[in-house]
Amino acid sequence: MANEPDPAGVEGESGASALVQGRAWEVVRLIGQGLGRNEIAKLTGVSTATVSRIAKRNGMTFDRTQTEKALKARISDLNLRQAGLAEALADRVAVAIAYADAATTYRDWAFAWKAISDATQAYRRMKPELTQDDQIESAKSLMGDMLAGLTRVNEELEAREARGEIFDITHFEAQEETPNDES
Repeated sequence: MANEPDPAGVEGESGASALVQGRAWEVVRLIGQGLGRNEIAKLTGVSTATVSRIAKRNGMTFDRTQTEKALKARISDLNLRQAGLAEALADRVAVAIAYADAATTYRDWAFAWKAISDATQAYRRMKPELTQDDQIESAKSLMGDMLAGLTRVNEELEAREARGEIFDITHFEAQEETPNDES
């Protein structure tokens, strides 16, 4: 891979230069993951100029398309985590409802309904909302998958027809079965 660090010169260093080398390795690792220059600078606490020098010294570049793909993947992962947290909150709402149903005192009942209210509000905030762009991308992906599937089916049918495995259906429509008359 073009963005792999050069391990030469890492072993054997100690003291202050080892700390710098360790931070440089963190920068190199983050570049390899597709993070952008500014994001790496924020995460590691070094300047963007230092990030650029480390990248140049290790023969790495910042490819905008790789960075955008990595960003989209991270956003997708975060959305999945957020959806998981929202589902966990929904489970907690169900548990709190069970506590409310089993409450024997007003205090327990009020506490359970407060927990239900809080968990429900948190669920609403955490539940990812599909934007119109998300819905369009989902529809495009579905249509692309359908087109690919139909193309494969069409190719398979053409291959079967070429091998003589498929017959003309109109040939069979003309031959209707007549019931046997047994009188």
